[in-house]
Amino acid sequence: MSTAYTNGKIYTVNPDQPWAEALVVDDGVIVAIGTEEDIRLRITEDIEVVDLEGRMMMPGIHDAHLHLLFSGLKFRFEPRLSPGGDQQRVIEDIRSCNCSGPVEADGTSWVLGGDFFPPDLGPGGVTKDFLDGAFPDQPVFLYDYTIHHGLANSKALELAGISEDITDPPGGRYIRDEATGALTGEMVEQARWPVLRSIPDYSRTTNAEAIAWAVSVCHEFGITSVQEASASPQALQAFRDLDQENQLKIRIAAHLVWRDEGFGMATLDALESTIKSRDEWASQHVDTKFIKVWLDGAPLPPHFTQADLTEDGAVDETNILVPEEEFVTRLAEFDAAGLTVKIHCAGEGSTRRALDAIEKVRTINGPDGPRHEIAHAGFISPSDYARLHEHNVVAEMSPAIWHVPEYGLTDYYHFNSVLKNDAHMTVGSDWIITSDPNLFPALQGMLQHASESIDLPSALEAMTISGARAVDQQKHQGSLEIGKTADFIVLDRNLFDVPVNEIGSTQVIRTVFEGETVFHRP
Repeated sequence: MSTAYTNGKIYTVNPDQPWAEALVVDDGVIVAIGTEEDIRLRITEDIEVVDLEGRMMMPGIHDAHLHLLFSGLKFRFEPRLSPGGDQQRVIEDIRSCNCSGPVEADGTSWVLGGDFFPPDLGPGGVTKDFLDGAFPDQPVFLYDYTIHHGLANSKALELAGISEDITDPPGGRYIRDEATGALTGEMVEQARWPVLRSIPDYSRTTNAEAIAWAVSVCHEFGITSVQEASASPQALQAFRDLDQENQLKIRIAAHLVWRDEGFGMATLDALESTIKSRDEWASQHVDTKFIKVWLDGAPLPPHFTQADLTEDGAVDETNILVPEEEFVTRLAEFDAAGLTVKIHCAGEGSTRRALDAIEKVRTINGPDGPRHEIAHAGFISPSDYARLHEHNVVAEMSPAIWHVPEYGLTDYYHFNSVLKNDAHMTVGSDWIITSDPNLFPALQGMLQHASESIDLPSALEAMTISGARAVDQQKHQGSLEIGKTADFIVLDRNLFDVPVNEIGSTQVIRTVFEGETVFHRP
């Protein structure tokens, strides 16, 4: 069936035809776009007509960094801890949730939840004692607000085989009581792995329900394509289940996890096996030619696990999570195989290490390999901006937290510096950290970032066609042109006509994916 959308202000993100008034969709593809008069001449009795009533239409948003399964589980199936909640409130929140976590073979149900902010837990601090008192026989794991660290009670530590004589692993740390030296239950970065390995999987049905819900939330905020930044084996299974049932109404670039048992939800061996069998997990809407690696941690208190530069400009190795030689070797292998690698970098040191490695790989494999990405490219040394373009590297900006004053990151994320150096820039929400993947507040922030502000067309390009280019889908999506997939959104305001201060509160009226309306606000 054909549908004509008329009487609109259509921002195409196509430089050859920036604006149009109407378009026609047939079998999920744009077949005509132009003036109202042009399109009216094509309308016949068998074409459905949707009157846009003068509203703005634009391409569907590409979210360059989110976590569909984690977000779906977190917000649909796990207890949410009240902001500012102390130890007693944490217990109340868990008990009032009536949630059922993953279940052990003997029927014991885990409690998984978050997010706690360490200073909020009161004078008792981050300790398993209050969890032990409330849940002596039930394993509990709570992740903190960075998602990089967590707190486990004694039962969870027992199931993970963690005892008082355990030593800190590479890339992680067990926090101990300053007075007694006893484990507090708090684990930093890769020290979480034994506990996370011990948690049973949610059911296949639960995982699929979590992702289906997460996709519906994406639709509400105008997102039609995403880069899944932690495509675990469980997520890939759910993607395939949904796609086989024609229920996956979003395009996913699935970044398969390498070398992180926490975000990967599997052992290192299982993650390697998944990467080797990646073609088996690809489907109509899921592309598996992508890899994700965490090079350091998080630039947030109280642990600050990002990798910075030393005073003499060297990479501070303290928080680097992957040894340099191993990183370069595997990056070269992935590059040679045509796989795009998204590299989590939370500090200037990790960003430089990533750029150094990509430079070496370009020397080894030649300059024409995949366009790799710096994830969370908010911390870049001034001398490294030019290297992004030089080595064909994407600056994936995930500004969903930088513009929130409480996080203390408002001086970072230098959008203008990235574009002035002709670098490829994309935008992501990093949904799991945030309560939703709404990128309109971030869009407003990109226009109000002092000397690092950019203009609205550049910001919208980063959220649409630049994202499509990053996943090699620019021929099919990212702009509204004849022959491209009909993925677009209708807004409650014209972003070019309203004051900048009103852009952040924009609402999506309609989201269309492959010609089908997947969200409509009454």
